Amino acid sequence: MSTDDLHEPDDVDRVDAAAAASVTGAVRGSGEASDDAASAIHDIESLPLAERAPRYQELADRLRSELERSDPSRDPN
Repeated sequence: MSTDDLHEPDDVDRVDAAAAASVTGAVRGSGEASDDAASAIHDIESLPLAERAPRYQELADRLRSELERSDPSRDPN
């Protein structure tokens, strides 16, 4: 590996911040349920690392359930 392959920490921080802003903006821009998800993610991120995985799984399960209920192709009629 050459020094050309290394990135400065500031570059990584800018990319991470831009990615986070993009995801957060996409989540927040799509409605009330997304605002709830963004809030839940914020709350999860404030937890100790060891407690995050089960909370993320709970959130994923809840979002999957909400998506399935809102999917018009799953309408029983």
